Amino acid sequence: MASGIRSHVDVRRAWWAAAPTMTVRAAAAILVVGASLLGCNTLQPPLPVDPGVAGSPVPDDSTAGDTGSTTDGGSDLANGNISALEQLMLERINRARLRPGAEAARHGITVDEGIPGQLNALPRPAVAYNGQLGAAARDHALDMLTNNFFAHDNLKGQTPFDRIVAAGYSFGGAGENLAWRGTTGTVDDVRTVEQMHDDLFVDEGIPDRGHRVVILTEHFREVGVGIRRGTFSHQGTTFDSMMAVQDYAVRRASTEFFILGVVYNDANGNGQYDFGEGAANEQVRLDQQSQLTSAGGGYSFMVPAGSYSLTFQNGRSEQVRVFDKNVKVDLVDGARVVLNLGLGDL
Repeated sequence: MASGIRSHVDVRRAWWAAAPTMTVRAAAAILVVGASLLGCNTLQPPLPVDPGVAGSPVPDDSTAGDTGSTTDGGSDLANGNISALEQLMLERINRARLRPGAEAARHGITVDEGIPGQLNALPRPAVAYNGQLGAAARDHALDMLTNNFFAHDNLKGQTPFDRIVAAGYSFGGAGENLAWRGTTGTVDDVRTVEQMHDDLFVDEGIPDRGHRVVILTEHFREVGVGIRRGTFSHQGTTFDSMMAVQDYAVRRASTEFFILGVVYNDANGNGQYDFGEGAANEQVRLDQQSQLTSAGGGYSFMVPAGSYSLTFQNGRSEQVRVFDKNVKVDLVDGARVVLNLGLGDL
């Protein structure tokens, strides 16, 4: 039996708005620290990586029902690019990780609300998008919509960690968050993604605040975000729904980190990235490597510790030092380089 720490939260949440439109939401989280969970259902003493991750599993509260119909939510599955909606969720994840105190304050709570002393407001390094994790996340989001269930394990019994490994990613630690929102009206895609992030971070009514813990687990370096839209049936009602899966991980025995960020124009002047502001297909060069930004303006490079020259398409350049953490470097309005959301070196 492989050793490790397992903290499992899998709780359904739902609320209904006033008639005639019904809205539902649900969320679930699971976290593993260590090389494997296979065959392991016993909690081990916590590793010194993130306080408060150990906890008791709770029963799976998934449902099965009618098969639904789906669309890809804008994801480019042919080349694995992250969609603009998925980039929005990634930016919200990294806003929460880099500035957890401010993220909590947005919602009128403290970082350790509900779990006193188990989380703090210190910055966590941003996580980079990974295509293998993204494929695992998208496939599971699609599977849940198509087969009308909501759970970490799929109907074949595969765990999130089985799916991550099957996607080709060898992990040393991993975690997964799920979120579902639906309405009998018409889903507003952007608003719903924002709401799902808020649901996961606030975690109201969820024992041990498992989703917030997963988001703020410091040692994760990469994430895959999968967002799909389709129909989903719950308690006899069919909803226009958004399903989101976040698969977080760190590679086994990895000594490499990421320079990542987003190129965007702050069109509404609110000082943060919002949907529709990303600059797609912009060349970003890191020394001799180059790539084009995704549909939402994102990019990332995997690198060992060192000093690098990062150059954007308009010629704006920045020297970036990587020590033992990921570094987020954004280009805003074509002129301003923002390091770790204004925090500088972590």
